[in-house]
Amino acid sequence: MGPPLQRWAVLHDALNYSTAVFWLLAYGAVLQKVQRERSACGVSFQTLFALVVVEVSNVLLILSLLAFHGKPFHLDFFLVDCTSAAVSIWAFVHLFRNFRTSYEQQRDSFGLKYLRLLRLRCCCAAGHLCCLYLLSFLLSFSMFLLRRSPHAALARSSSSSSSSSSRVALGLLLSLWECFNDSVLALALLPQLQMFYSKRPRKVSHLLGTFVAMLFCARVLAFLYWLSFPLFHRSEPTGRGIHLATEALNILILLDFLYYYVKAKLAGQEDIALPI
Repeated sequence: MGPPLQRWAVLHDALNYSTAVFWLLAYGAVLQKVQRERSACGVSFQTLFALVVVEVSNVLLILSLLAFHGKPFHLDFFLVDCTSAAVSIWAFVHLFRNFRTSYEQQRDSFGLKYLRLLRLRCCCAAGHLCCLYLLSFLLSFSMFLLRRSPHAALARSSSSSSSSSSRVALGLLLSLWECFNDSVLALALLPQLQMFYSKRPRKVSHLLGTFVAMLFCARVLAFLYWLSFPLFHRSEPTGRGIHLATEALNILILLDFLYYYVKAKLAGQEDIALPI
């Protein structure tokens, strides 16, 4: 017996496409904010660069997994991922080249507090920029140990004895890479949120708040996509549990800000006031 909603798989695909649409709307909001104010004030370049890392890494990971498993290539989904990656790169380069003079580098200091708490000395002035990726690696390694390493298991079952060890090692690396990519995505907006809460008074402009709200909507749709996957398809994709866990973490991180965003919109306020 097939999945109960297999005939409506096109609706499930629409969730994936909608995720990309909200991703693009988020970039539209932040670009409109910068163009209107002629300033990158309040924008976290750490967050924007992390999103670039996620999108580019995602495209490369998809190609690697397709080659490793020999699965059919879905051009439509791949083009969506490539478009998201291209927009992310273009937006970051555009903002960095044209508005870096108004970039609040001192406020975009995520990671600096952790280094001070641990009493670690940076090897360079920008050493705190690595903290987001270090935290992502620690999170991804924890998930990697908890998951059942499907890529390695498939390699072990499908390889001959002579090439089995190398394919198992490659499968483990792909599994860790997948966990790391999802972890960076889950934590990517932490620098932006820190900039919101480090400002006095804690007021966020409408368009910058919309940037985060649109990314929140994209994450909710992605969570629903992975959650409902068995209802529409016979096979279960590798890493579904990891995707669900990291998307849930991403949603929880953004939920507090979204509450104040919706509260401000319902009250007819232009800016979003955050608690002290």
